Amino acid sequence: MNSSCSLDNSSCNSDKYIALHPHQFNLGGWGMDVQFMDIMGSPYLIAHGRGIRVANANASVTIPQSGNWHIWVRSRKWVDGAGRFTLRINGGTLDKVFGADQSEWAWEYGGEIVLPQGTAEISLIDKDGFDGRCAGIVLSQEKITPVGALDYSLAPSEEVKADLVIVGGGIPGTSAAVAAARRGLKVAIVQDRPMLGGNGSSEIRVWSAGEARHPIVKELRGWFMNRDANMVLSDAHRQRIVEDEANITTYLSTRAFSVQKTNAKITQVTAFDWRHGRIIRFSAPLYCDATGDGWIGFWAGADFRMGREAKNEYDESFAPEAADSDTLGASLMWTSAEANRDVPFSAPWAEPYAQGEIAINGEWNWEYGIHRDVIEEGEAIRDRLLLAIYGAFSLAKKNPAHSRRVLDCLPFILGKRESRRLLGDWILSEKDITGKRQFPDAIATGSWSVDLHYDDCKEGVDFLTTCRQPRYGRYWIPYRSIYSRNIENLFIVGRCFSATHVGLAGPRVINTLSQLGVAAGEAAAICKTQSILPRDIWSCGLIPSLQRNIGGDFPGNPDPSTVDWLIIDDEDKGVIFEGEWKEKFCECGEQVGDKVHIPLESATRVIYPLPVKKAGQYRLMGKINYKWECQNDSSTAITIISGNEQTSIDWNQAVGTGEWIELGTFQLTLGATLEIDVKKSYGTVIADGFAIVPVS
Repeated sequence: MNSSCSLDNSSCNSDKYIALHPHQFNLGGWGMDVQFMDIMGSPYLIAHGRGIRVANANASVTIPQSGNWHIWVRSRKWVDGAGRFTLRINGGTLDKVFGADQSEWAWEYGGEIVLPQGTAEISLIDKDGFDGRCAGIVLSQEKITPVGALDYSLAPSEEVKADLVIVGGGIPGTSAAVAAARRGLKVAIVQDRPMLGGNGSSEIRVWSAGEARHPIVKELRGWFMNRDANMVLSDAHRQRIVEDEANITTYLSTRAFSVQKTNAKITQVTAFDWRHGRIIRFSAPLYCDATGDGWIGFWAGADFRMGREAKNEYDESFAPEAADSDTLGASLMWTSAEANRDVPFSAPWAEPYAQGEIAINGEWNWEYGIHRDVIEEGEAIRDRLLLAIYGAFSLAKKNPAHSRRVLDCLPFILGKRESRRLLGDWILSEKDITGKRQFPDAIATGSWSVDLHYDDCKEGVDFLTTCRQPRYGRYWIPYRSIYSRNIENLFIVGRCFSATHVGLAGPRVINTLSQLGVAAGEAAAICKTQSILPRDIWSCGLIPSLQRNIGGDFPGNPDPSTVDWLIIDDEDKGVIFEGEWKEKFCECGEQVGDKVHIPLESATRVIYPLPVKKAGQYRLMGKINYKWECQNDSSTAITIISGNEQTSIDWNQAVGTGEWIELGTFQLTLGATLEIDVKKSYGTVIADGFAIVPVS
């Protein structure tokens, strides 16, 4: 029997056949997993209770005629010993336990029951809280096994027109939407999860690392470190920013699944809104792929690369001798917390998968999939991480010291670092970063290390990784890397932008990628006003206009708002450090220079010669890098010495990190100096950059 039917029961059902799709359930405690639907054929419900049985998912279905009905459930056994569920129909529970027999997605026969005409109530009953999964139910009066996934593509549909369609609501895609909307474009942003943020959302909980140079990036970045439950606050703040933009329409819980194009241009993107059971067709002159996996470009036939390039292709020292399919792996970062009483947890079936690891928390290095296809094998990669986590935590719970521990954070959504990379007119490579190539079309900067990961952490443990992080200071990313070289109206932002495997390793952090989003949004605005395509901004000499709109401060195109600033950095000649100070690379935010200095125990002072060119009044600005460990109760003692005058001020460096902070207005003479006195300070003390700005 062909199981292809619409999501609307009235249209897909017959007198003898009924299909019940995942979206038709009230979820209860079950989650909706759409991240693998392009591979396994549909969304599915998942009982992700982290070892606690979840509340039933419930649905109502109309039985057209009384009689005997055969029942099938599309499911899979993801592991021996867990992931099981049953089905209750009109108050009676089937004998069949689903998720216990078939290791691949398939239709499991549930038996035959008698149903009266009218409404039947159906419930999915989780048996163990360990990720049972259901991709649909079929009831038929004929005992013929359904084939394949239920077809969601025939659902009722609607049309949406916009100036720019952005698919992917991570922070880079959201940055593109806000930038374009503030330039007057009508923007539709399509996100497959119930919230914006992607890897930086509370579902995955990755912190916003990298340089946050643009105001929009600073608005949208996360406020918390890896795994922090407070990321829900960042989610809410980000959603409010977007909702306040009248030119943005957000389509949450909506998964794109196909593209139409004419010649080399995309004409339509089709998506499935799994909350409302509808198909939405998005049309616009311009599109932006911010999916991470490069799905829009892939469906459109965009040139792409996946895996590692050979060393000789781009003369990359960190590349392998021969090209291969390896990528950076994916992670599930997890935590546990103390309850106020003992809480049982036991997963003996998972303990062998922990490979001897015993843990109550896991960071970024709980990573798997380097040697597997993170797209085609995404579900297997996610499940391997779940098994490692459940096993390590089950072993930890045998210790009475952990009797009150519960898993309070464990996503079922993969945090991916790399998959497809769509190719533009420029492919960012290792030498562009290490050589700090001065691109004439620079539109973003980074300083994060060349952060490559390797699965050599522990012998016999395949889910823990190490990283190598050589640092080269600030580098630039060109505009030519954020549009497709063969799909004429497609921008590329997020981790699928045009780069080699090694070239991606540094810029792949959230804030840096979000700068690409801002640049794409600004470029889309120019495309609309000039009636041109993305490549034309480069070929027609419009890069300076784009850079000015972004904010300048790129090679050969300084930010006009700071062009008259006189800057002195801790790395400059003439700066004197007394006592012992530690140099530290600044890779976690917008900063001055590549490094900061942090005082050690013997540190006393640092003296800056202020770059006064003419005596007069100057505004004094200070800045330190975006530094998450700053102490809120902090005061850095600063003295400005100008001629015979000395003025002392206190600067709370925990406030406004990554931003220029105005510290006051001072009369300065030639030879004026600024001193940071460590002994008179407390809390956070960092020596980085200062600027003086002439007062007109």
